[in-house]
Amino acid sequence: MPSKWVPLEASPEWSRPLGLPESPLSFQDLFSLDPEFLAFIPSPVKAVLLLFPSRGELHDAREKEEQDGEGKWDGEGVWWIKQTIPNACGSIGLLHALLNLPSDGPYALKADSSLLKFKAASLPLTGLERAKLLDEADFFEAAHTAAAQTGQSAVPTDLDVDTHFITFIEAENLKGEKRVVELDGGRQGPFDRGSCSSLLHDVAKIVQDKYIDRAGGDINFNMMVLAGEPDE
Repeated sequence: MPSKWVPLEASPEWSRPLGLPESPLSFQDLFSLDPEFLAFIPSPVKAVLLLFPSRGELHDAREKEEQDGEGKWDGEGVWWIKQTIPNACGSIGLLHALLNLPSDGPYALKADSSLLKFKAASLPLTGLERAKLLDEADFFEAAHTAAAQTGQSAVPTDLDVDTHFITFIEAENLKGEKRVVELDGGRQGPFDRGSCSSLLHDVAKIVQDKYIDRAGGDINFNMMVLAGEPDE
């Protein structure tokens, strides 16, 4: 039986010890979808994380998307994992952001880090097999628990939650086209959200049109970006 973890507000505290370098990337809160605010987010934006209320009309609309065959990803090289561990969607979202960083260069994870070792072991596996590997990875569960105890999130007594984290990245499909790819462990695989010219601005429109406008007035949304470090 898979573990049951304490739900996090996608606390990124554990990502540094497990492999994210101190610079040049950092996780930052995104407080507005207004283009004027987005202009202040430093480049490059490597991932956008969204917390949304997974209930009501929005929940049903997302289910219908897959039932209707929308968003099928036609590409390779995107790392995705199926979520089987309850309450782990925040950490799954962070994994989807971190393990889709470039394999080398200034934005890569630290060489010989726990995250890179986990990714290497997971590459031959299916999304479901990766979930089993994650559930057996002591280092990751320990990091998740430590973040829950020391981060900003209060540890809840009721471990059943109906909000959900997903991640958006930019990736090329088999035609060489840049696409916005939604990564959600609750789906059947990567989900193609359309062409990508600016990840941050394109995701802002997707979130407004496909999430906020479908939420029936529910305002329980939060966003983060994995982006260049802001100027002091």
